[in-house]
Amino acid sequence: MKMLSDDDLNLKDMTDEELDAAWDLWFDLAQSTNDSDPPYTHGVFVNLTWEDVEPVREDEG
Repeated sequence: MKMLSDDDLNLKDMTDEELDAAWDLWFDLAQSTNDSDPPYTHGVFVNLTWEDVEPVREDEG
């Protein structure tokens, strides 16, 4: 299923302003889904808990 038009994929002929607008839109869309993103399920973050990432207090050694 093709989602982007040939014009959408033609990055080399876009002006700097068009590229900036496209990146701004992409980043805004990516940020808007943060709350609904699933927890990490790959790489070094698999099975990581809050206790694993909490900083160690000096009095705990």
